[in-house]
Amino acid sequence: MIFSVPKITPYMHRIMLVRTKNINMFARFNSAKSTSKTNDFGPRNAPKASVRWFYASDVPISKPEWFNYTKTKNPESFIPFSEYDSNRLERAFRNRSDKPVEVNEDKLFEVNIDKFELSPVYWEGPVYEVRRGLWFSTDGTPLPNEVGKKLEQRYNVVKPYLFEGNVSEKKSKGNKEKISKFNKLQAEKQQQEHKIDLTGQKDVYNLGDGQLVLYFNDNKAVMFPDSYDSDFQIDAIRYFGPNPVSLLGVKHIQRGYTEELKESLFDKLPDNPLPSIADSFQHEFGNVLGKLNSESDGANKEDVNEDDTIDNDVDDKHMQQYLEADYDLDTSERKSNREIDHLIFCIHGIGQVLGSKYESVNFTHNINVLRNTMRKVYEENDDYQKLAYPKGQADTNNNRIQVLPISWRHRVDFSPQRTQQENKDSRLPTLSQLNVEGIKALRNIVGDVVLDVLLYYEPKYLKQIFTSVTSELNRVYKLYMERNPNFKGKIHILGHSLGSAIAFDILSGQSGTIEGSIDVTRDLCFEVDNLFLVGSPVGMFKLLEGKNIEARSTKDYEPSKDAPAVAPKCKNLYNVFHPCDPVAYRIEPLISPKFGDFKPVPVKFAVKGFNSQITELASFGDEISEKIASAVKWLNITKKEKNADAKSIEEKASQENALGDIISSIAFTEKETDDGNGDGDGDKSAKRKLTPKELSILTSLNETGRIDYSLPMGVLDFSLISAVSAHISYFEDENTAGFVMKEVLAKQSPPKSETVTLY
Repeated sequence: MIFSVPKITPYMHRIMLVRTKNINMFARFNSAKSTSKTNDFGPRNAPKASVRWFYASDVPISKPEWFNYTKTKNPESFIPFSEYDSNRLERAFRNRSDKPVEVNEDKLFEVNIDKFELSPVYWEGPVYEVRRGLWFSTDGTPLPNEVGKKLEQRYNVVKPYLFEGNVSEKKSKGNKEKISKFNKLQAEKQQQEHKIDLTGQKDVYNLGDGQLVLYFNDNKAVMFPDSYDSDFQIDAIRYFGPNPVSLLGVKHIQRGYTEELKESLFDKLPDNPLPSIADSFQHEFGNVLGKLNSESDGANKEDVNEDDTIDNDVDDKHMQQYLEADYDLDTSERKSNREIDHLIFCIHGIGQVLGSKYESVNFTHNINVLRNTMRKVYEENDDYQKLAYPKGQADTNNNRIQVLPISWRHRVDFSPQRTQQENKDSRLPTLSQLNVEGIKALRNIVGDVVLDVLLYYEPKYLKQIFTSVTSELNRVYKLYMERNPNFKGKIHILGHSLGSAIAFDILSGQSGTIEGSIDVTRDLCFEVDNLFLVGSPVGMFKLLEGKNIEARSTKDYEPSKDAPAVAPKCKNLYNVFHPCDPVAYRIEPLISPKFGDFKPVPVKFAVKGFNSQITELASFGDEISEKIASAVKWLNITKKEKNADAKSIEEKASQENALGDIISSIAFTEKETDDGNGDGDGDKSAKRKLTPKELSILTSLNETGRIDYSLPMGVLDFSLISAVSAHISYFEDENTAGFVMKEVLAKQSPPKSETVTLY
């Protein structure tokens, strides 16, 4: 009998190929199973993969409640924890620890392993997603935790590490016709008549949420939509194997963290440094004015929600820049466990209500900048290293100082936008309702900034401010001691602007002796060594109150509101200011009016290089003087011409030159200093020694013998000349950082004599 052979159609040919592949696939699995059964050492286990933990930096999960924040999208930017922190997190994860793991620089953050969340330890701030990086996309991004968990579970079932050889690894260039057909099919969303039964595909698994995975070998796989379930699509994906080709919707993934991923991740981090604090504030100020002006010019109310979303995106971008730039991304065990001898609490000043709206106005970032500036000055100048380690080899990476922010404004229950219900008094309108239409944008911002000063003179809110700051100081101190039980060092407070007045008044109100349990809303539970007033209006405030400033006469000194003088409870009082800061006032004349004749002590340049440049400029002698004199028609900086009488208003105006005055004041002062006794002032004819009584009065408030310190102005540092920059740039100013660090680290001994320079 003769049998006729049926003609094989293209469709039947494809079916045969698919079945053949499936048979081969089953053969591979059966071979693997038989191999594992006959292995003398038992079944082969899955190869170990390098795990690296990551945290998101672009989109927070949540923010403190006063931001009124709602998460609207998923994060896309992730930063790896240091290898040291990552290993600690992995150990805690495997041990199923329920305790938070302290991470990042100086353990300033902690990770909740159960919730996979990163949050700051000592202050309230955004909370970010944490991922256990086991499965990654090709750009180095760790896949979401739930996805990675499902991938690993199925990986252990499929056992692709037992597949014979590497599937289709040589098809790197691929088949253009097959790729084109694949992409066209998906682009046109054509429905396939012949779908593959996925239960018969041993290398394919449904992850849920509309995603499939196809494993190739021990560390490579692809994810793709579950609509790609036709015989042709599965065949094409399997055909090209782990080699990335342009198949639409197919996402290549890999198991385990590698150095190649690390390089691609850090390549995405910005190389450009962040703008200065002053520049950020001025830029934000301009943006706010522009936005509010556009609203007053007729913006639609329907756009409010959209604007809020845009504001959230902008704020998230600011926070991302801070998170990526403020902290050491490669924390080691040594760096993470620095020995600290000095803890500085920093209290912010006016205008922090703006921080609840615009995160570029961010006090926490300012303190991070101060911490980093201190570290930079310390590492680059061995004078500070000798102060930190007077008896041994200096650790160039540890200045033994920790700086932490104390935020208080959000705890005071008055806000310009607070509603009648929130104010709990239906008789009263909101401050915003009292605002007039003219220059509304400027009025809103000025209200946000000046409001804190106005509240400081309202008894009801003043009590809230003191309670908030004192409670926060005690909370952060106790938390730090709980996490650093071996800390035996000194506590210092640095107050900026209005924050300096708050700190001064709180310390002035502390009892000399506290018996029994303390009231944590009123009494500090620690002693303060140094109090730094920076850019401070305390001098003006106390003058308006009619109060002098004095030292405490006895240990059991008790403050009194009716006393003619106030006495802060601290070992040393410092008043530090920039000459161009319009908010700063002196302190010493309030101790005694005759001290107003003394010039403040000039702070030396913190950086040797810049200081030597200034000294060189002044030491050129006659040569430089002649060159300066030859340019006098433009600069107008010689003493003779500055004192010359002009014949008319026009001539006076033409002779005024701010740039010349600045260079003149610095150049001549440095020249005179070089010719003088080296005390930094240089005017030999206007000096005198303090009497023993005067010196005793000053050393009772500060062991150095002085309280007022004036920061230097650099020849080329004209950004500090503006009033705004001068007042808000202390945190990034190297001279401020160097001065505070020197006074904290140095072991002071009261001088036997002190020479002052008179005005």
